[in-house]
Amino acid sequence: MEIEVYDTYATSEKGIKIHFDVMLPIGGNEGNASSYAQDFIKIIAESTDSVKLDSCKFCHTEEAKTNVSEKVEKDGYCIVPIENCPNPY
Repeated sequence: MEIEVYDTYATSEKGIKIHFDVMLPIGGNEGNASSYAQDFIKIIAESTDSVKLDSCKFCHTEEAKTNVSEKVEKDGYCIVPIENCPNPY
């Protein structure tokens, strides 16, 4: 499965940069990606004000790994934690 990758950054209230990718099926858009990113931040944040979304921008397309492709097919998106990002899964 080919997917779109949205490179996403947020900042914690302590100033720590958080990096994760939002993966959508081909034909997604930055509005949907940003919405999924905001939902993810609510899951990883200790409080609603502790993490702020800085950017969520389309980066590239790629062939999805099996676990990502299964999650995208099931939920319509997948979040992949990259740097300084708690993994809630």
